Amino acid sequence: MTLGLKDLYYAVCTEADGAESYGTPKKMAEAMSADLSVKTADGSLYADDTLSESVTEFASGTLKLGIKDLTPEVLAELLGQAVDKNSVVWAGKEDEPPYVAVGFRAKKTGGKYRYVWLLKAKFKVPSEKYETKGESIKFNTPDIEASFTTRKKDNLWKADFVGTEESAAAKTWFTAVPEKAAAMESV
Repeated sequence: MTLGLKDLYYAVCTEADGAESYGTPKKMAEAMSADLSVKTADGSLYADDTLSESVTEFASGTLKLGIKDLTPEVLAELLGQAVDKNSVVWAGKEDEPPYVAVGFRAKKTGGKYRYVWLLKAKFKVPSEKYETKGESIKFNTPDIEASFTTRKKDNLWKADFVGTEESAAAKTWFTAVPEKAAAMESV
């Protein structure tokens, strides 16, 4: 159970020799909602008239973010758009959005947070809505959607952690995209 959502970050992902690496995480926007859906590939093998093997694997996922606002500069970086010397963003049909990692945290009870990084996502151009001001105030906030997949170097797609803000992983969660730590040795 989570009680909120905050600290929405992204880090541009680059790939060299089949291994992904990340730039420094940057604040994306003020988060309002994050809807994460995962698709799996399922397979069943029957032998001797019974289910002999059953396999379920991660296939892909979709992240839909409701945010307070996206600056044109952040949107341009997420969508591979050009920004000129006058800070005008130019969108074209041949823009190529980069892969990015997307991180956030959600408050839980007991002073803990759930920390999440999706490790390889690509954003789509969002729909925009504009409306004249009427008798009452109405906010139009953007939604932006990304598809995410596994990294090539290790087939991982998500880092997920629950802990307090004083936990070792939490202290660096938004300063760098986390990498898998070595397994603990048994005593």
